[in-house]
Amino acid sequence: MTTQKKANSFGLRLASRLCSIVNDSPSASVEVVLAEYLLQHYNTLGTLNIYQFAEDCHVPRSSIHRFCGKLGYANFSELKLSCRHEQDSYQYFTALSEKSDFRDHLCEEMIQMVRDMKGRISEPLLSRLAAQIHDARTVYLLASYSSISALKDFQRPMILCGKLVRVVASPDDHDRLKKASADDLILVVSAMGKFAEAYHDFIQPLSGKKILITASHQPEIQTPYDQVILISSMDCHHIKTAYAKYGVSYFFDSLYSVYYRNYGIVAE
Repeated sequence: MTTQKKANSFGLRLASRLCSIVNDSPSASVEVVLAEYLLQHYNTLGTLNIYQFAEDCHVPRSSIHRFCGKLGYANFSELKLSCRHEQDSYQYFTALSEKSDFRDHLCEEMIQMVRDMKGRISEPLLSRLAAQIHDARTVYLLASYSSISALKDFQRPMILCGKLVRVVASPDDHDRLKKASADDLILVVSAMGKFAEAYHDFIQPLSGKKILITASHQPEIQTPYDQVILISSMDCHHIKTAYAKYGVSYFFDSLYSVYYRNYGIVAE
């Protein structure tokens, strides 16, 4: 498997990775300069050559090669290929935003989603999952890069409940996951099923209780898991819907509420 395929299989979408560098790195660093340039030229990245890239950023080509390597790509050509492959991930939101009745359309879709999820995700189900999280020695949360922010929003308040959950945010955490024991809990979030497909063979041999949270009803992605939680009544396999963006946040906000009420309140 090439480095570019490894990066894509983990869902580290190029635009998201570049935005993270711009947001989190020192503003004067070479990485920020390169990331900002790529974001500014994102729509024409397919025609950009490395010579022009290096000249405009006042860096040697070796700096660009190292930068591509840190992003998980073998070279600049693979980085550009990744950009072309990821465009479908944004088509749902682009098409939605083009509608003149955008807010009405989105409001209706979100209302239908919440009603559906409220019916499917019962309080007892959330309580059982909260208990598994509470009892697990270590809890790992895995998702594509587009869902990582929702998992981190769940991770931070869980600390106030005395429970540290680990968000696996990069392929560098694989070795830690491979050492998981039978007492650990692994939660995999894959709204569209793509992440679950890419990680099927990696998840299969891992120890611990494995739970998939998804809107995909396809049975082939479910085989490595001890439990599958379907957050949608309809099969959203490879379909970008409101469940992918808002459904994951709604699920984990609901889960946190149950966990806090069951385990987070310390009696005086």
